[in-house]
Amino acid sequence: MRSVRPKTQQFIAVVLLCGVGAPFSSRAQIPKTVDEPYAAPPDRAVVVFTRPRHRQASETPFRVIDQSGRCISLLENGWQTATPVWPGKRMLMVVAGSAQPTVQLVEAKLGAGKTYVVKLRARVNVKSPVDIEVIRRSKQPLEAFPPTIKEQSPFAQDLRRCTEWVRWKQTKIEPKAEKAKLRWDEATEEYRDEHTIRRNDGWTAAEVAGP
Repeated sequence: MRSVRPKTQQFIAVVLLCGVGAPFSSRAQIPKTVDEPYAAPPDRAVVVFTRPRHRQASETPFRVIDQSGRCISLLENGWQTATPVWPGKRMLMVVAGSAQPTVQLVEAKLGAGKTYVVKLRARVNVKSPVDIEVIRRSKQPLEAFPPTIKEQSPFAQDLRRCTEWVRWKQTKIEPKAEKAKLRWDEATEEYRDEHTIRRNDGWTAAEVAGP
C-alpha cells in the first residue's frame, strides 16, 4: 500500500479539522450593492465563485471548502456567490456531488483590497467533474472587471448546513482529499499554475466599481 507523505497527512488534517481557525469571514457571502457590487474592503479580499447555467440542469452541487473545514460557497446550476476572505495563502477544496463526492484543489494567494473571480463548470463522464478556471485580470479587455460578473447578483447564503454536511461526509471526503493532494504534488507546474489564484489576478475596489 502506498504510504501517505507527511505533508499530505498534514494537509488533510488541516483541511478536515472543522471549526479551527477563521481565515474567512464568519459571514460567508456579501450582498450586492448598487455603487460597488463586488468591491473588496481595504483589509480583505473578495472571491467571486460563479457557475454559469448549463443547458441541461445539473443536480450536482459544488461546494468550496476552506482549510478550517468551513463551507464558504455552495453553487447550484447558474448560481454566483461573493465571499469575503482574509488575505494570504491557502488551499481550497472544490467538492462535487453528495453520495460519492469528488475533490479538486485550488490554491489561493490573495491580496487585501482585491476581488478575484473563479469560474466553475460541470463536466460529464470524467474523473474531475468540475472545470476550474481562474479569471485572470491580465487576460480581460483593458483588464476591466468582467461585465458578465457584475450583471449577475450573488446568492446570499447561510452556509451552516453546508458546513455540517462537510463534517457528516468527512469519512468520504478525507480519502478523496488525500488523493487530490497527491495529484497536486505530482502535477506539472503548468497545471498548478492554472489552478492557482495569484495576487495580481485581482481587481481593486475602484476597478470593480468602474465601467
